[in-house]
Amino acid sequence: MKTILQTRMIGITFYLFMSLNWAQAQTVRGTGDGLTKDAAIEQAKRDAVEVGLGAFISSETVVTATTFSDNIYSKAQGFVKTFKVVSEKQGPDGLWEVTIAAEVTEMLDEVMRDEAALQTLLNSMNRPRIIFMIREENLIDNTPTDFAETKLLSMFYEKGFDVVDRQLVQALKGEADYEQALAGNVSAAAKIASMLGAEVIVIGTAKISSGGEFYGMTSGQADINGKIVRADTGEILAVVPNAHGKKPHISPSTAGVNATNEAAGNLGTDIIRQLIEKWSTQQSNFIKVYIVLENVPDFMSYITFESFLKAQTVSGIRNAYAKSLNDGVAEYEVEFEGKSQDLAMGLSRTSPDGLNFKVTGLSGNRVTAEIVE
Repeated sequence: MKTILQTRMIGITFYLFMSLNWAQAQTVRGTGDGLTKDAAIEQAKRDAVEVGLGAFISSETVVTATTFSDNIYSKAQGFVKTFKVVSEKQGPDGLWEVTIAAEVTEMLDEVMRDEAALQTLLNSMNRPRIIFMIREENLIDNTPTDFAETKLLSMFYEKGFDVVDRQLVQALKGEADYEQALAGNVSAAAKIASMLGAEVIVIGTAKISSGGEFYGMTSGQADINGKIVRADTGEILAVVPNAHGKKPHISPSTAGVNATNEAAGNLGTDIIRQLIEKWSTQQSNFIKVYIVLENVPDFMSYITFESFLKAQTVSGIRNAYAKSLNDGVAEYEVEFEGKSQDLAMGLSRTSPDGLNFKVTGLSGNRVTAEIVE
């Protein structure tokens, strides 16, 4: 009988073999179906990840004198770096079937380094627009500065993110939500982003100070924190409690700028890493879409619509939850495999018996609809 040590070593060896085997990107084919061509492509990407990466298995074994049991956990999760459509066709029922050749990897660092891979992910997420609002305190110059925000804007623009023009943001100065967002209010930040048509907003604070003088050089010090907020729901996507920078220079002001650039670069890298992990997980599994249904006449209609969603009449719905009903406005949360516009498209093509509705809007992962006579 295998000893506990032997069994654990077998499990570790297998895991290392799988990890080394997939350390490099693999090119595989994936096939998907959907109401739209884009929906079919997204399903094909998930299929390619599952085919290419397989199930990464870690085994934790417990052995006693009379029993032998394995607790096996499998996970199919990875990243599509690039892909191309190999074949596509639309059936008589209107459904699309698409086959792609995709380059997949389970290495996050590859996606961080590969511009094409990051663009593939951003395209899959409908290219979310991003805003930066960083309140900066400069204790070296004792004047208002925006070095951290400038660095982050430049960094994300160079990485291929769709960044909202800073002037549009600053035009809102004096608005209550603007000041509250700078103070760290998540709800106010989400409102600012929505007002400017952005899906994501980064809020935070930066502090620039001197660490003292050494041999005629000033030690510039900078500390920055940040929260990444979804505009449509107010959900906090990622948090960076602190990013630090330290740079010496003969000029105190330059030392402060250089330290801030270093701290902002560290913050930006951490933000991008967390967003890639978050969005890739959504692409590999499902996203949360929020449906706001207006003109709901009564409680039974509220429940009927939830049952309609749960019945998975619309392809891609995994589950649905009724969240609230107030003054004829109902809210639902849907777990969906695909993009929010694919769900909106599916909803616009069908209705539950006895309850007619139409889709009236789409913003990020928020779909609005109303019941009609």
